[in-house]
Parts: sequence; C-alpha cells; structure tokens
Amino acid sequence: MPAYHGKLVLIDAGSNTNCKPINLLQFAQMSSIYIRNTFGIENPKIGLLNIGTEETKGNDLVKESYMLLKEKSKELNINFVGNVEGRDAFSGEIDAIVTDGFTGNVFLKTTEGLGKFVKKSLMESLMKNTLAKILAIPSIPALKRFNKVMDYKSYGGALFLGVKKPVVKAHGSSDELLFEYTIIQAEKFVENKAVDKMIEEFEKNRIKEKEEA
Repeated sequence: MPAYHGKLVLIDAGSNTNCKPINLLQFAQMSSIYIRNTFGIENPKIGLLNIGTEETKGNDLVKESYMLLKEKSKELNINFVGNVEGRDAFSGEIDAIVTDGFTGNVFLKTTEGLGKFVKKSLMESLMKNTLAKILAIPSIPALKRFNKVMDYKSYGGALFLGVKKPVVKAHGSSDELLFEYTIIQAEKFVENKAVDKMIEEFEKNRIKEKEEA
C-alpha cells in the first residue's frame, strides 16, 4: 500500500479472518523477512494495528498478540515498534502493519474507498468551471503523480506468504490493468526468491529452537 515517501505492507489483508496471537507473531516474522529481502530495508519497523498506542488497549487478540510480540521479537529478529493507530499507518514511519485478516480487509477496502473519494472530489473541484480548469493546468503533472500513487490497481494483487510456492491473488474487482500489474508483481515475487528465503529463515529458527530445547 502507499505510504508517505514509501510503501506499507499490510498483513493480513483478508486471507485468515480468525487468528490467534501466534498467527500475528508469524505475520510479523514473515513481513520482516519479506521486506528485508524485497526492499532491502535491514531493520523494518513492524507495528500492530490497534485502537490506541497503549499496550492495554484493544480486544483480547490484540492485547495477547502485543505481549507475545514484545516477548519474542528480539529472538525472531523482529523490530516491533508497538501498537499503531490506523491514522498513523501511512506516515512513512512504519514498514508493515500486522493484524487479523478480517480487520485488515476492512482497513484495506476503506483505504481504497477513501482514495477513490479523494480523487473524484479533487477532479470535480478542478473541473468546476472554466477558471478552475485554466488554473489547474500547471498542476497536471503533480495530479498525475498523485493519481498513480493513489491508484490501488498499480500495486497488483495480494501476495501469499508462508506457502511453499509463489502465489498472488488478484483483486476481486480486477480489470485488464490490475491483472497486468498483478502478473508483473508475480514475476518480481519469483525473481527475488522471497518464498525460498522465507523457508530458509524459518528453517534456521526451527533448528535454533531445537538446539535450545
């Protein structure tokens, strides 16, 4: 997803609607590995989506996930920065937001809807009358850049992390353009060997746990 001067990884975006704290810990681990190997961010900041930043906020799932992340982050090489409210998700200060798939999908689609609303309202304002149209001409390059950033189609589909082969799910309302970007995204997913690297990282952790047991 777009973020200020960067990108935001949302995990889960709708695949697993009923989650346990261990799942959110795994999501944080997977997103850390993915971001390091795909975007070259050595120590990505991982936040837990919540209704407040205090560790006592949220439902049982979020509160228990917070404590688990706090306990296991160092061991699993996760840079957990704590709870993050939805309004701060796109600040550019967070690299990934972790949540259950139900909440994540609502968050995703609300963001898509807001993006459409902003673009439509902005264009209506600029095309309101002849004077507005003339004054808007110098802003056309900036508007095009803004439109590209806000267009969810250019971000392709949703990657499935934690499976043995690269899988990308296209948006339910996909058209030709979105499907094209999804194919490009799938090619990059294969080229950067994200799945292989993830399996390798999890295998290292499994061996480490065995040795420590």
